[in-house]
Amino acid sequence: MTELLLVVGSALLAGILGWMVGRRRTHEAVALSPVPLTDLPASDPPELAWIGRANGALGVWLRSLGYPETRSVIQPLLPSDTAQAISDRLPGLRTIAGGGHTGLERLEEGSLVFVAAEDFQVAMLLPPRAPHARPMAELEQLVATLRSRGTFEAASARSPSGGEAVESIAVRLAFELERLMDAEVAIAVRLQRGAQVLGTALRADPHLHRVTAAPGSPVDLIIRGELTHSVTAFEPLGILPGDRRNRERRAYVVPIIGPGGPVGAAVLWTAGGGEPAGPFRAELEKAVHRTGRMLEDALQQLELKEQATRDPLTGLANRRGLENAMASVKVGRGSVICLDLDHFKSLNDALGHPAGDAALGFVSRIIQDTVRDRDHAGRVGGEEFAIWLPDTPLEEATKVAERLRARISGRAWGWQGRPWPITASFGVSGWPESTRSKDNLLTLADRALYRAKDEGRNRVVVWESP
Repeated sequence: MTELLLVVGSALLAGILGWMVGRRRTHEAVALSPVPLTDLPASDPPELAWIGRANGALGVWLRSLGYPETRSVIQPLLPSDTAQAISDRLPGLRTIAGGGHTGLERLEEGSLVFVAAEDFQVAMLLPPRAPHARPMAELEQLVATLRSRGTFEAASARSPSGGEAVESIAVRLAFELERLMDAEVAIAVRLQRGAQVLGTALRADPHLHRVTAAPGSPVDLIIRGELTHSVTAFEPLGILPGDRRNRERRAYVVPIIGPGGPVGAAVLWTAGGGEPAGPFRAELEKAVHRTGRMLEDALQQLELKEQATRDPLTGLANRRGLENAMASVKVGRGSVICLDLDHFKSLNDALGHPAGDAALGFVSRIIQDTVRDRDHAGRVGGEEFAIWLPDTPLEEATKVAERLRARISGRAWGWQGRPWPITASFGVSGWPESTRSKDNLLTLADRALYRAKDEGRNRVVVWESP
């Protein structure tokens, strides 16, 4: 009897051990299964997909407190019910993390590392026993990058055609080169307004995001096709960054060439400041060459989209484009500035319509130079412009309007040697200060604008709530 019990007990113990080993191997097999980049769902912002893939994560989640209805989830290796259960934990992470710290929770599925800030919650599920120090540090850097951008409407993960969007491609290449070359990376892309940085990885200066390369800089010359080879430069973008070290370090600039010519440039600040060599150089060129065709296709789709939403004379958005921007950016507050050129009919009658077009271009350039990258400006009528300032209080928007008014009236303009004074009248409305609905902002700012006209022009009027 005793021997029988020993046999049964041994068999039972062996079965339990076998089940545990098999379960552990199953976890390891799942954790180590390769996740091709193309299999990762699109995310907003696209940095999420790259952090998850690079760390072999089972899932990555982001929740913004300003967008309570929006959650971005990447779950390439998780059942949907498990992913949803972890997603439901996000609102509580801020309390667990003490309102602004990193944290680690051991779950049955793996290790959940997270960063909880005032406005973002980011979490990543790692396989069991996977190192978590580096993923946690990268999540912290991601949160810092997102907060420095103010909003993440710029990082649209998919274009309307269903393909990958320009910015997503740029970010993905930046992340790939950062890990491949152990360097700080910025990716500039050829746009209508010039060579603009649309992709930065975690180690790069976040203030480079949306910076436009100065005319004549190495990046500008490469994208315009005047430089066809890689170069090293102390100031590749022709700007003076706030961090002095960036000015003193050489950067390696690589052209990104598509089938139709240059479409961008990759800027790398390597540890030693030199050019990559050997297999690193080969991998770099391979990644850049692969990206060229993708960028060109995405830029063509972007151009088709912008033709329907952009004013051809000024390059600003048209009314449809501005309304689309206001609808797509999910924020809890914002303001609108409307402005209309004073006595524009007199200008057209005296100098002709080509002069009127030139005056509109003159004002549009002042607007572009004054507003922030996250703001959206448009020409919404003959001589009327509007600016959507997301997440901006009414008081701050009023200051922007007054600054614009002073710049327009203070700059000399003329046509064919004949000076002509240009002024504009402004109306400003804010949500929730002026209205309870964002949909009313344009109408109320327009009403305030015509009050400014009635009160003597060349002034700013704010729409006050009743």
